[in-house]
Amino acid sequence: MATVNQNMFGASITQPPGGPQLMVLPLNLIAEIVSHVDDTGDLSRLVRTCRVLNYMALPQLYRNLTLTSYDKIRYRGEQPEGIGSASPFTMGLNAIITRSYAPLVQSITLRGEWKEHELEEHARVGRVPDGSMLLNIAARAAVDRMTNLECFHWELNTKMLDTVFIGLTQLPKLTSLTIRFPSTRHPQPTFVIPGMPHLRCLKITDIDPLCYPDDIATLLCNSRKLRELKLHWSPRMRDAHESSVSLHDYFRKLIASKQKLAVRKISFQNLYAFHNDDFNLAFDPTTVEDVTFLSGVENSSLVNTFIESSWPTVPPHARLRIKSVRIDTVSKRNSEFIGNFTGLERLYFVNVTAESSDLLNCPRPGGGASSPALTPPVSEHQLSGALSGATTNSPNTSASPASQLNATANMRDLYLSHITTNHGATLRHLLLPSKWPLSTGMVARLVHSCPNLEQLALATEFASLDSLALLIPFLRKLKAIRLLIPQTSGQSTNAPVNSALKASPSARGLSALDTIKMVQETFANAKTLAEVVDIDDSILTEMLSYDLGNQQVYGNVKIISMGWKAWELKEFYKSPVPSDTEINKESPSPTNGHNAFLETTAESPVPTQGTNGVGLSVPDQPAVAHKSPDTQTTHISSWTHQSGTRPGLPSTLGKRSRDQDDSETPRPPPSCPPTFNRREDCEDAAPFYPGCYPYTLSEDGFVWRRRARRVGWEALRHWEIWALDAQEI
Repeated sequence: MATVNQNMFGASITQPPGGPQLMVLPLNLIAEIVSHVDDTGDLSRLVRTCRVLNYMALPQLYRNLTLTSYDKIRYRGEQPEGIGSASPFTMGLNAIITRSYAPLVQSITLRGEWKEHELEEHARVGRVPDGSMLLNIAARAAVDRMTNLECFHWELNTKMLDTVFIGLTQLPKLTSLTIRFPSTRHPQPTFVIPGMPHLRCLKITDIDPLCYPDDIATLLCNSRKLRELKLHWSPRMRDAHESSVSLHDYFRKLIASKQKLAVRKISFQNLYAFHNDDFNLAFDPTTVEDVTFLSGVENSSLVNTFIESSWPTVPPHARLRIKSVRIDTVSKRNSEFIGNFTGLERLYFVNVTAESSDLLNCPRPGGGASSPALTPPVSEHQLSGALSGATTNSPNTSASPASQLNATANMRDLYLSHITTNHGATLRHLLLPSKWPLSTGMVARLVHSCPNLEQLALATEFASLDSLALLIPFLRKLKAIRLLIPQTSGQSTNAPVNSALKASPSARGLSALDTIKMVQETFANAKTLAEVVDIDDSILTEMLSYDLGNQQVYGNVKIISMGWKAWELKEFYKSPVPSDTEINKESPSPTNGHNAFLETTAESPVPTQGTNGVGLSVPDQPAVAHKSPDTQTTHISSWTHQSGTRPGLPSTLGKRSRDQDDSETPRPPPSCPPTFNRREDCEDAAPFYPGCYPYTLSEDGFVWRRRARRVGWEALRHWEIWALDAQEI
């Protein structure tokens, strides 16, 4: 790296006249702060700030390097990228080769589109284009200088030549390798990829026998430390029903040497091949702990079934140690495989396939209903199509809707039976398909059989949301909840109400009482979860703040999502018991008795059991002090008599009114706060009345609430039930 001035740490740093700055902190504390900066732009600006920050941020800036090539010149405003020099891709390679930054690089990714000129002419005469050869020479020069390189990713659309392969074998610390084969059918030279003794993770994508891929048999045979293998084939062969993949070509040297690969994680995508004993002879089944099999299709046609039926459903070895299974297709054969062993800890059913993108439940940027503005970018036409369950390219379009529903229900019941019976005691992560709406009994059985769940994603019948809210608190270890919108949901029937509730409170131009009435009407008439999710973010956030305010029940829950919206749950805090003053100014009280009750309870709260935010009484919640038993009895009867005139808002997890409780113990009166301050997650600073929410009382008479912040993909990508719901290995 660049030479550091030896007097840098001995220089005295005085406080400037403008006030305290970062440089007055101890150097180890500055280094700790800089280590948490992830954005590349922020790191580059820190490097250019001063010598101290340059010294501390430069290793982090070059630790993980990603260079992207584009086949066209890109512009930032009116200025082209790389003006006065070359493209950022080539200038990045130049910095590694010609400057002293190469030893700082631990991971490098070369990706994008490399434009090859006159490829057909060169292929006709048996030559490699000069542009491709020069690219590989530059990459080899960079590899030779990156002595501390641990991960190398070649994700360019052009072929990686033998020059780079030989350079990679000389790196003593290389443990991860990703290779993307070209998708062109022009004749190109093929190489035998040499073995890399320290390699632990190997990922190869876009394998197509007709596109001249390199031979990986030697690489698999000589990489004895390999623990993770990911193979991705081109979907062209499955679409064309072309079973041109021969597993023997990849594992022949392992079979000949009688040395099985002791891998822990196997990921196959778009594999379309016959099964034979070569697969069992190449891998040790007792060491495999993580299995991923993605086919990219929602339903298998007859030809695909004929090919895949050669794969066994009974495990070849009785001592399997599989801990994680991730699949995107459901079939009777797959369910039988899951039912033939025990001890599964993570099970993911990928909802996104090549035929359906599941817009209603996908929070990824550009891939679903999430955007930087945290609003659903899908059009009304797309949303209606998704709500109606319409899909394209379905192979079973000739089947009747009733038969399809029966087949889906039977398949769901078969999987749930194997999950609860074989893996319930050990299961920690569970992602179920959105096309499986669960009833109350199914959810209860799942919760009872899987008490150790930490991350749960499921779709439920809309009428069972209340039961779901009652059952989730029994999962004491639950940290992440994802409520999926079923694909069979009907179209919205509350379009006028929902359109008015989509806007912010100030933009609606409605009074507080009108807003509360509209929310109540939406919950009362809602037919699908999508209609609830479509309500304005500020209203849903306020409701979650009250619903999840019981620390004993929801203390471990960190994040929750409904459809395409997600909230991060933060600390618990106390707030005063809301009063009904402002609402009464806008709406005259029904009776004087109700007003008398409100005035008295402002001085003496009603003793009550705590509520857990889902309409469930919590006996261990302490009661609130009151003045006298006689006054208490009078006020309770008065409030009970008038409770029907002021129904409270339902929970965001259900549509039952919170004032309708089976318990004989009276609840606190429904009330609304006069004003609310501007929240962290809402840009609207206008006064807002969230309605008559259920709340949990504390010992000192305050209301327990929880801070909820609307988040996007930057927070969800760290949780498996969202991150692994994609067609990626």
